[in-house]
Parts: sequence; C-alpha cells; structure tokens
Amino acid sequence: MILEHHYLPYAAAVDLQRIPESSLCTDVECVKKRAIEVLTSDDEEPEVYRQLVYMLSVHTTITGLNPYIIAIIRARALKSPFGSTIYDTIRELMHDKRKWKDVGYKRAVATYADLVQLNFAYTPMEHIIGEILTPYKKPTEKKALVATLQSKALIGRLPLRPFKPSTVDASTAEEVVDFCVRLRQRVVEGFLELRPLRAGDIFQYVYTWAKRESERLSRHYHLVRRLDEHIYEELFVAPYYLHHYGVLSIDFIRYELFWEIG
Repeated sequence: MILEHHYLPYAAAVDLQRIPESSLCTDVECVKKRAIEVLTSDDEEPEVYRQLVYMLSVHTTITGLNPYIIAIIRARALKSPFGSTIYDTIRELMHDKRKWKDVGYKRAVATYADLVQLNFAYTPMEHIIGEILTPYKKPTEKKALVATLQSKALIGRLPLRPFKPSTVDASTAEEVVDFCVRLRQRVVEGFLELRPLRAGDIFQYVYTWAKRESERLSRHYHLVRRLDEHIYEELFVAPYYLHHYGVLSIDFIRYELFWEIG
C-alpha cells in the first residue's frame, strides 16, 4: 500500500503479521471501511476496540495486557450492566492465569496491531530502533500503543456515564476516518514524491492541505484544535517506518536530533 496508495501503518512488519488474514487490509478503502465499522458497530469485538480507542484518546499511550482485559470487561458490562456479570467475566479471565497470559496475550497483540493498521494508534519508534541497536531479543516485551489524531478526535465522544452506548454516529465516523487516513496519505506522499532533505521541509505541503480540508470539519473540535501538533508528529514518525519497510533511508542517530533524512 505504501507505493500504490501512499498509506503506511506505523507498526513493525512482525506485528502486522499477527493480524488474522481475514482482517488484513491490502488497500486504503478496506482500512477506512473497517475503521468506520469499529466506530459504528454494536457487536462485542468492535466494542472492545472502541474501549481501547477511548483509553488512547484520554491517556495518549497504553501499554501491556491490562488495557485489553479492561476493554473486554467494559464491553461485556455494556451488554449486561449487572455486578454479578462483571465479576463473572473477571473470574473467567483470571481463572487460569497461565492460559490467559498465553491466549489472551496473542489476542491482545493481534488487536493492538489491528488498531495500528486502522490508524487508531501507532507503535513507538523505539520498537524498530531497538531491533537494530540491540543484538538480542528480549523474551517478553510489553506492547505499547500511542494515540493518533484519529483517536484523539473522538475524546469528545467518550461516554461519561456507565453502561451508555459508545458507538459513534456514521457521519462522524466517516468524516474523522476519511480525514485522518488522507492526512497519513498526504504525509507519505510528501516524502515519496517531494524527497525532502528534512522532514520539516514538507510541513507546509501537508499543513496547507490539512487546514483547508479541516475547515469543513470545524464541528469536530478535538480534530482541528491541535492539528499542527499532530502533523509534526506524523512527519516525525513516518520516516522511521518508511526506513523500516525499505522505502526511505534515514540516519537513526542524526534524524532524531536534526530531522535530517539520509
């Protein structure tokens, strides 16, 4: 998708391989469609995804397995808002801790990777930098997700009362997902087509487009209020993953200090 559609999930290849084949997207329309379904469907799996998205929108970063467990509990509680049901779920999850750590971790990793694929989060760059700088692999590693604009834009949709539906209306879902995916495409396009010497050189190329497009989305306050900050974040992260996938070459040491592309 990088060269043909200018779309790049900010995750290591090994993580994306965890996504079930039936959920793996090979074009941008698939990404948009599935992301919109996550926000609008009232099935249990999208609800788990949404609970994680809302955690990201509030906390910016989540790590480890616990957020996934909490998301499952909250999703089930929405369907059966009774104390006994919630505690039954907790007992079920914790009954066989060893099995849950194995099976649950694999499910969590796949879910986290899918959230990145659908542009609700990205994996910190340190993950792929560590693969190069560290000659050995740790036996276990806490998975971490960082919120993208697509998640941050939804903070105003967070249900502040328990057991209230967390679905997003179709119009909001379509507008937010479409804008944020196209923003990612604009960033990747800028690097591939303009070949800047520094990441900051294409800020105006991305910002001018994004500002114009966001004018019709003024009702999505959390999407437009810190747009320039999120564009800088995209410009900073993109080269790491373009390098990871062999599309662009950067100097890992100099780039972080000076934003220079090799």
